[in-house]
Amino acid sequence: MPKFKISTLNRHLWLAFGGTALTLASMQVAQAQQVETVTITGSSIKRSIENQSALPVSIYSADELRSVGVTSTEEIVQRISASQSSTGGSQSIGSGTGGGSYASLRGLGANKTLILLNGRRLAFFGIGASAVDLNAIPFAALDRIEVLRDGASAIYGTDAVGGVINFITKRDYQGMDLAVENTTPSAAGGQIKRFTFSGGQGSLSKDGYNLWFSLDNKTQASAKATDRAFGATGVIPASGLNKTSGTSFPANFNYYNTAGAIKSGNITAPTCAPPGSIFISGTTCRYDYTSAIDIIPQTENLNINTKGSFRLSGNRLLTIEAVHSENTNVSRVAPDPVTGMSMPITSPFYPKAFTGLDATKALFGIGWRMVPAGRRENTSNATANRVVVDLSGVEGAWDYKTGFYSASSTVSDGPTNGYVSKTKIQAGVTSGLLNPFGSNTQAALDYIDAAKARGTFSTGRGTATGVDARFNRDWFKMDGGNAAISLGAEARREAYNTDTDDALVSSVPSAGRSPYHVSKDKANRDVTALVAEALFPVSKQLELQAALRADNYSDFGSSVNPKVGFRYTLSPTAVLRGSANTGFRAPSLDDVFGPQARTFSSNAMDDAILCPKGVPTAAGIQSRDCGQQTQALTGGNPDVKPEKSKAVTFGTAFQPAKNLLMTVDYWNVRVNNQISSFPEQSIFDDQAKYASKIVRCNTLSTAEAANWERCQVLAGSNAIAYIKTLTDNLGNVKTNGLDFSAAYTTTIAGLKTNFTYDGTYVNSYQYQREIGGEYVENAGKYKDASPIFRWKHNLTSTMAQGNYRYSTGVRYMSGYTDENADPSYINEVKSYALVDFGVSYTGMKNLTLGAVLRNVFDTKPPFSNQGATFQQGYDPRYTDPLGRAMVVKANYKF
Repeated sequence: MPKFKISTLNRHLWLAFGGTALTLASMQVAQAQQVETVTITGSSIKRSIENQSALPVSIYSADELRSVGVTSTEEIVQRISASQSSTGGSQSIGSGTGGGSYASLRGLGANKTLILLNGRRLAFFGIGASAVDLNAIPFAALDRIEVLRDGASAIYGTDAVGGVINFITKRDYQGMDLAVENTTPSAAGGQIKRFTFSGGQGSLSKDGYNLWFSLDNKTQASAKATDRAFGATGVIPASGLNKTSGTSFPANFNYYNTAGAIKSGNITAPTCAPPGSIFISGTTCRYDYTSAIDIIPQTENLNINTKGSFRLSGNRLLTIEAVHSENTNVSRVAPDPVTGMSMPITSPFYPKAFTGLDATKALFGIGWRMVPAGRRENTSNATANRVVVDLSGVEGAWDYKTGFYSASSTVSDGPTNGYVSKTKIQAGVTSGLLNPFGSNTQAALDYIDAAKARGTFSTGRGTATGVDARFNRDWFKMDGGNAAISLGAEARREAYNTDTDDALVSSVPSAGRSPYHVSKDKANRDVTALVAEALFPVSKQLELQAALRADNYSDFGSSVNPKVGFRYTLSPTAVLRGSANTGFRAPSLDDVFGPQARTFSSNAMDDAILCPKGVPTAAGIQSRDCGQQTQALTGGNPDVKPEKSKAVTFGTAFQPAKNLLMTVDYWNVRVNNQISSFPEQSIFDDQAKYASKIVRCNTLSTAEAANWERCQVLAGSNAIAYIKTLTDNLGNVKTNGLDFSAAYTTTIAGLKTNFTYDGTYVNSYQYQREIGGEYVENAGKYKDASPIFRWKHNLTSTMAQGNYRYSTGVRYMSGYTDENADPSYINEVKSYALVDFGVSYTGMKNLTLGAVLRNVFDTKPPFSNQGATFQQGYDPRYTDPLGRAMVVKANYKF
């Protein structure tokens, strides 16, 4: 076996440290092996594998990830240690996100992580239009995932502030492949079924062509909150959790008492009507909405990927690729909360006997949870397409790669059950047909069913069309080898449009939408760029890299961003590496043109003026001002400015033992003028400081006040109409930490065993809520909207014995100080670790059988008192509610 020299180490660093890509044993190759040139994410220069640059790039083998039970692109991203957070499909529950799933490297946000498919962009998701939906990536066709853990605006332009995730599909595939897979959880709900069919013909090297396709269909059943004890309720008194709604059934109402004062009441208080309607305090009832939601949505995902590669004369390669995806997401939440209604004294259901009621005056401010209409159901349908035509080859001393791509994402969503027209329900109450305080007749139930809203709330579409060209060549000789240069140009056009069904969204306040229309003729931009990159092997020990990119945006002007890097060989078993770069992110089209809509806050709040500490003042009304979700104005902002960033990395790769490779990298990122919506919890926590973001009814005209529900309870009051959380430049973010990785090969009980590891430690994550404001430390703490984990790592081992292969994966995230909105209850969220074990068997010709036990110990998500999501008792953004599940699969090649 040849001695492991530094050239071999360098050759494989980019492969070895992805946590699951390769192990040391597979790196030992004969010195006579033919040298291959490749292009790796983070650079446009083709280099020999024997002399790979030590970029902070992790590479994950898709097959290795599948072997430990990964079933989606979303799950791949969740297992990247540098990915602090991701938006998953479960967050569609009650949020109107359209079922999109996103990645966020370094916790900087999905809009600062560039997602590529085979090195090129996709269209932003049709709802939100600020990031790529991971559901559009063809999971079954993936070969590997390359993650650049460094800013890359100097190479790729905007969005690459936090890093780049490049999904690479298979190439030169022959034969046919049929695979079926079934995932069955131990608890009820959430079952996953998958069917994959792929095939290819032709060899590029022998036949001069290759044609292949893949079709992948995956469905997942929903799971109710009551199917999981940890998420079954929003009321856990011992832990201080009280995530309830003031819109209950039987309904709460406002009334005038015999002294002429406004009071709030419920005919069933204080016993109320459990389990849904419960008594917390005061004179009204609360509704445990968590108990009526799904915590895992019903989904179906279809991906079709086709690719043709053709060798042409003159050493040219023509590639044509098409990707099509369809994603359906069904979100079910608690019945519709219809508020702000009135009841005349002529109604047969008017509670004349209610203690203290002035029975000569109508009830008002009625909040009726529409339990008779059933749970609300919103169905989102997303379709994504991309076509790429690529021509590469050699012309003289230059390698070239040119291409054209056209991508789109279209998303629509709308009510399919449970949502009702407030106007029709009010008419039914006024007529005396409907009873918001108890049971209803069959005629009333039929009326409610006819009042259900159905159709499409909104449709959004994002498109991106572009051309690019890259040219590479050796430049001149240096002491360490040939200098190399890469020159490139890019031009693309982005467009965005969104439309609502104005009548529908206006009739259903709980949809959190407003009539809004943005034309692609208005929301579009042209982007052009020139980029140059150079590599200088100054000596056998020192290599320098430099890149410069100039971008021009038709709407935000120009930006020039450089990047410099180095690699220094300390010894035959150790190298140093580092880089420094600046970045730029223009506001997305959604940041600028996104729909400005009336929606509801995630958390409930007390009005600090009218209901301080949960106790209504003389002018306050309990059912309006105490413990209520407030309306919020969200959406785009035409005055938002670009973000700029600076990033530095410095690290080492070394071989402390014969069969052990390790890396350590320090990283430091600063983002100026970060673009985001203002955190609502900050407004709630300090209403005096952020009074300018709180709009009260008595500051609005009569016509404006009519648009906001709280203002309709009592005309001219100083109740909170809404809070303003529009997209804006909030200030700076600065974060730093360390990345670790290792690959080790050994023999255990005669079995060849490989271990791979990658981890990230966040030393600090500080941000400002406004420009010039104080910095808030987020590392190890939940602040405003989310936590930043100090420590996250993944450990994988594989063992082989004959026809059997065993895989074990361990995922870990450290604990943190919880949101703790109620200072009386301080919670520390515990660390979270999951273990997966898989086995595969290849003893039958052309057939592979496999089984994976996910979450072997059935570890439950740790308790959290966060209020940012509909799911309560845990945080669905970082944990897996599926629980222990058995994955069985079969793959047949023919």
